[in-house]
Amino acid sequence: MRARGVGGATDDGGTDGGAGVLHVAVVGDSLSFGNSTSFTADGLGDESYVRWAFTDGIGLAGGTAVPGATSVQQAARVVPVDADALVLALGTNDLAWGLPFEETSGALAQIADTVGAPRVLLLSIPPLDYGQEVDVAGFNRRLEALAAEQGWEYVDATAPVREGDGWAPGMTTDGVHYTVEGARAVGESLREALRNG
Repeated sequence: MRARGVGGATDDGGTDGGAGVLHVAVVGDSLSFGNSTSFTADGLGDESYVRWAFTDGIGLAGGTAVPGATSVQQAARVVPVDADALVLALGTNDLAWGLPFEETSGALAQIADTVGAPRVLLLSIPPLDYGQEVDVAGFNRRLEALAAEQGWEYVDATAPVREGDGWAPGMTTDGVHYTVEGARAVGESLREALRNG
């Protein structure tokens, strides 16, 4: 049996859990959790991009997704996971709370070290439209540079939900979170990256 991650996720992943399955851990926030009932293969809701990414031989090995969490908070929460790859999907709350990027980058590196997966994918964050001006494009450039520095894969999985610097029509429920269509678009983008990396 594979290691159990925070949130109760194991390697059931919606697949047979056997040979040929890519076992992936995810550490994220509400964008990963969406409208899920639990962060497990059976509990994922359709506003979680993870539901749409983890199909056809990709299984959820574990991890944690907590609405409102920053990367620093998730670094304190995460545990080792027996996984082929790790998806890091954090930063929206760091940016919203004005955390220094050095704290974010340190926490992301700590998470990757703790999980211990041989492959790490760092996702871009989507636009944030909640009545306060934030530099999402600049933040994503810093994430991309961090991935290069750490030897991770930077995945601009949120590109399909953007139009310019804002949200594309029909992709967000509230300026922060994905609609079902937005979650599906991000999930399909991530799935392609997982398969082709």
